[in-house]
Amino acid sequence: MADSPSCHLVRQPVFDCAGAVVGYELRFREGAEGRHAFAQSCLSGMFDIVRAGYPAFVRATRQQLLEKAYEMADPRALVLLIGPELAAEAEVLESVQAAAGTGIHIGLDEYTADSPIHLALLKTASMVRADLRMLDFRELGRLVDQMERRDIDVHADFVMEKAQLDMAVNLGVTGLLGPYFSRPEALPAADVPASTLAAVRLMGLARDPNTNDSALESTIRIDPVLTFQLLRLVNSAALGGRGVQSIGHALRMIGRNAFQRWLAVAVAASRRGEKGIDRELVRQAVERARFCEQLGGRGRDSGTLFLVGLFSLMDGVFRLPMHDLMERVPLDEQAKKALLDREGPYAEALAIAESYELGMWESASESAKMFGVDPDALAGMYANALQWAAEQLAATMDAKGMKAA
Repeated sequence: MADSPSCHLVRQPVFDCAGAVVGYELRFREGAEGRHAFAQSCLSGMFDIVRAGYPAFVRATRQQLLEKAYEMADPRALVLLIGPELAAEAEVLESVQAAAGTGIHIGLDEYTADSPIHLALLKTASMVRADLRMLDFRELGRLVDQMERRDIDVHADFVMEKAQLDMAVNLGVTGLLGPYFSRPEALPAADVPASTLAAVRLMGLARDPNTNDSALESTIRIDPVLTFQLLRLVNSAALGGRGVQSIGHALRMIGRNAFQRWLAVAVAASRRGEKGIDRELVRQAVERARFCEQLGGRGRDSGTLFLVGLFSLMDGVFRLPMHDLMERVPLDEQAKKALLDREGPYAEALAIAESYELGMWESASESAKMFGVDPDALAGMYANALQWAAEQLAATMDAKGMKAA
């Protein structure tokens, strides 16, 4: 992976009706800096890193269509989204149809029946995407019926709450994305598994400089599930494949800070459900943790930043209100203040991460400057976070799979 990718891009997951990930929408920085962002992402390898093996949904620009920039990607890896702001010019239409001829799928974004370019491309498109902020359920139902007769899939964007999700699924929508999937509704009866509570207690001990390695080993060895998971974790290829005889050996081999990070990932992954929505939320939490960790320095502890990033999404992962979750985890007061009140020395890191993840580039840059971080470094940090999280979660889920075997 390139150490400093030359473009800013972020991703948002696209789900099917069963909650499985079917692709990622990639959002590039616009303006003069982002003029060649798509081509740069392909050349740097970022395009393939960020899409993680799934199709990438990319909003087309007029310039990149005319320059045939999208032909740089594997056509099987790309869904080109055509927005209503593009004029139905002959050269634009020809470029879209040429892209479709290579095997690229065409989607009509923010679909509206009175858009000239959408009307002109209906025969070329394989999907349309509706903005749920603009349609009620009757209009969405009519759209699904109309597109079904044309054998065109309908996706729904800006799913904000469960009622909208259920409505869209019942009407026959086949693709879904939006803020709801980052904050699923709480389940009041949800509880934290015993092994997860043990891991959380251990995480608190590991962060206490007065706790020695033998005390940590004594704590973890009483939980066989956690012992197995963590030994498999540190014995994985991601740590060089060296044998681990004990927790004490693992601590000496990887060091206390790395041990804490692994343990935090294990806590998150312990709640990783069968649905793609749950798995994706865990992945986002671990990615954000690593992103925030890289913002450390200048008097701010990188380990605390890691945990602030991780737990900023754990209320969604565990279906518990944040204040309830904070009563169960041994975070220091400054970390809790950042998570509960968005105040204190670690709060700005969350503002950077959240803005960047949403593609709010200017806001992320301004927050980074206030935090003493070079805004130009954020793209590399984000790319590193995605790759690191993929590696750590793969090792953690391998450990869970071995346990079940």
